[in-house]
Amino acid sequence: MENRLAHPQPKTAELLPALFNPKSIAIVGASRDEESISFGILKNLLLGNFKGRLYPVNPKADSILGLKSYKSLLDIEEEVQLALIAVPRQAVPEILDDCGEKNIKAAVIITAGFKEIGEKGRGLEEKIIRIAQSHGITFLGPNCLGIINSAPEVQMNATFARRKAGRGNVSFLSQSGAVGVYGLEYAAENGIGFSKFVSLGNKAMLNENHMLELLAHDSATKVILAYLENLSEPRAFIDAASRITRGEKAKPILAIKSGRSESGKRAVASHTGALSQRDDVLSFLFRQGGVIRVGSIEELFSQALCLSEQPLPAGNRLAILTNAGGPAIIAADEAERLGAKIPELSDGLKKKLMEGLPETVSVRNPVDLVGDAGAGRYEHALKTILESGEADALLVICTPQMMTDMEEIATLVTGFADTAREKGITLMTSFASFEEVVMEKAERILRAKKIPNYPFVENAVKACATAIRFTELSRRPAGETPTFEVDKKTAEDELRNAGDSFLKGPESYRILESYGFRTARHRFAVTKEDALKAGREIGYPLAASVVSPDIIHKSDAGGVVLHIDDEAELGRAYGRIFSEVGRNAPQAHIEGIFIQEMVSEGAELILGAQYNEQLGHLLMFGLGGKYVEILKDVSFRLAPITRQDAEEMIKEVKAYEMLKGFRDIPAADLDALIESLLRLSQLVTDFPEIREIDLNPVFARKDGAVVVDARILL
Repeated sequence: MENRLAHPQPKTAELLPALFNPKSIAIVGASRDEESISFGILKNLLLGNFKGRLYPVNPKADSILGLKSYKSLLDIEEEVQLALIAVPRQAVPEILDDCGEKNIKAAVIITAGFKEIGEKGRGLEEKIIRIAQSHGITFLGPNCLGIINSAPEVQMNATFARRKAGRGNVSFLSQSGAVGVYGLEYAAENGIGFSKFVSLGNKAMLNENHMLELLAHDSATKVILAYLENLSEPRAFIDAASRITRGEKAKPILAIKSGRSESGKRAVASHTGALSQRDDVLSFLFRQGGVIRVGSIEELFSQALCLSEQPLPAGNRLAILTNAGGPAIIAADEAERLGAKIPELSDGLKKKLMEGLPETVSVRNPVDLVGDAGAGRYEHALKTILESGEADALLVICTPQMMTDMEEIATLVTGFADTAREKGITLMTSFASFEEVVMEKAERILRAKKIPNYPFVENAVKACATAIRFTELSRRPAGETPTFEVDKKTAEDELRNAGDSFLKGPESYRILESYGFRTARHRFAVTKEDALKAGREIGYPLAASVVSPDIIHKSDAGGVVLHIDDEAELGRAYGRIFSEVGRNAPQAHIEGIFIQEMVSEGAELILGAQYNEQLGHLLMFGLGGKYVEILKDVSFRLAPITRQDAEEMIKEVKAYEMLKGFRDIPAADLDALIESLLRLSQLVTDFPEIREIDLNPVFARKDGAVVVDARILL
């Protein structure tokens, strides 16, 4: 967790007027130097036709860019609603004090040189937080590029970016100013318009969670994009995203998350702890929150183009119309890989298509109009497919042939834009010419009707697959967190008696059994005679393991013997464990031996949880046994989970195909696995003092799930 001062969280309902719709702005540190940041900000505000009043503040200038300049904020007689601060960092505290005296409640601190430069800067950042709090000021930054609100009644470009952002329905949050500039440049070049742009900077007061809540209620925002290097409050981010991305008014959130968590450097004592440090854990958490994670700025914006300009597909059926076989095959392969379906068209539809096409074409899907296709073939095929009801999305591919008039075909496609929109069909194109003049004309025609074009078919399919994925995400039910009747008192007693240590086999089993887990039959033996008696009561084959407060990984110490088939073997195993542990861990105190039935039927799985200060408990499910950290076939969710979360966790691992039944492997009781995950979620939610818990292996059988080994750390 970031080492920040605790401070009251600003109410997002109060942010919109102050930050995004100010009637007046003071540019503190405004300069006549055309190479300066402050000059660039003031110039962008003027060129963007900001609708409010502007007040440059510079003690050494009378006017800047034709505007009267003031010696200080306090010299401005009129009300100022927003301060843009671009002064040397040591002057920022004084400026914030002036803001307080002037009753300015919102600021954007452009100035850098705070915690991003180390401890000296961190101290200054903490100082300005305290000053802002004392005056009731909310600020964005420091160390940021600025903000944009393109609404006609505002037209505020309060950044020092070079390119002007067009007006649109995409909002972009960027923790990096440089990435923000890349995004603005790419968007301007590719016809993507913005509603809001926010450079988060150091996130000293306002962070991505505040902005998500604000954008959730912003009617001008249809798509939310984010570049994040860390998550200020990850749990709050996932919770907010989960609300925003589901329901009738859902908005897609696409995010790039770079960097590695500091928590990954901590030593861990369990499989769950070790595996939870992987960066792809965040992908699972994003999935839980409905956030679509992408890998590059280009992907971020190219996929946003489709989401912002086209209706969401009602389903996952993609039809491909092309004049070239190769690109269509590539598109079909990519679609299947990403989860879109390329269904073969019905006999009736194929017959209608062939009525207006030559025999040389293929109408199976992709529909290949072949290389000499002109506008007439495209028109017939487009009309027929759109009227068929057999496609949720339609990709039109056009490659340059000598007889191909790409401008004419682009015009033809736009003629069907309204029809596709009315039917809720996502329409996109891949016009692949790289002749600049040809493509400029075709792109201009397509953009006029908000049809996204992708020169490479792979990018078109990725955008379509993202739209399909978001349709699925938006429809997922909110779900409830189920609870079971459990013996909570027994678990409380065991945890209290454990002190600050970890719970050994017998105690772990008692806790699990109190929460309804099915465990392997077992006994605790202090003497060899106890062990032999346990063998007679449980029956063979058996497993035996050491019980010691000093040994977490029993196998490493030679403290486990498996496949014990009779009493003689059990007696030898008892002595062997004492001997091996005495040799490998001579300082360990051995309390006894844990005797269990030898369970071998079913798939070996792992269920686990690790507590994270930022997230709470992180649940894990996957293929278990001794190879768990090598194969790493696991999925993650934040507790508490819903039944749908549990189902998704199981389906996301490669071992799911085996759990459904494979050749001579019987299908596992999936309902029992779902229930086990839900019970584990309830256990760790009830007892946050559980730092790590590993249930490994858990045998998934056709008649339920059996916990064979358990480790609980406090």
